[in-house]
Amino acid sequence: MVIEGTPAARGYHMPAEWERHSRCWMGWPERLDNWRENAVHVQQVFMKVAIAISKFEPVTICASPAQWENARSHLPENIRVIEMSMNDSWLRDTGPTFVVNKKASNPAASEQPVAGIDWNFNSWGGVDDGCYQDWSLDLLVARKILEIEHLPRFPHSMILEGGSIHVDGEGEYLCPV
Repeated sequence: MVIEGTPAARGYHMPAEWERHSRCWMGWPERLDNWRENAVHVQQVFMKVAIAISKFEPVTICASPAQWENARSHLPENIRVIEMSMNDSWLRDTGPTFVVNKKASNPAASEQPVAGIDWNFNSWGGVDDGCYQDWSLDLLVARKILEIEHLPRFPHSMILEGGSIHVDGEGEYLCPV
């Protein structure tokens, strides 16, 4: 469901980095131009990170059709593995920025308590300077995640890697240099 207007105007804000959240989303690495030796070593690292996180909260791994079986075979059953086409595994930059609405905890509120911002993405620089030339699948990642979780979506035309901003949960946005 697409929500019109800005998240702030609808009562949403981005929670602080350190606040509890309900799930961690990760991509399964596979790009051969980005990872050496068929990405085997980085997949082992992602697996260890996912297992560590899963001790504290649910984890979902997004794997391409070609890698779904590989990811599923290396991860414990408590980690959800879904098939999702994408160009790169860095979901912090291509996935949604989750926002919360504390007023929505009121049963009479018309807003849902959690929604997502679907930023535009350009492969960290665009056609001439980007990391890779085709990011068309990455442009759909945030929308797919929000649909899977049945969460409202704020589409945004601004290009922003979600991992490039940090917030304190009090309305202050800290942009690292």
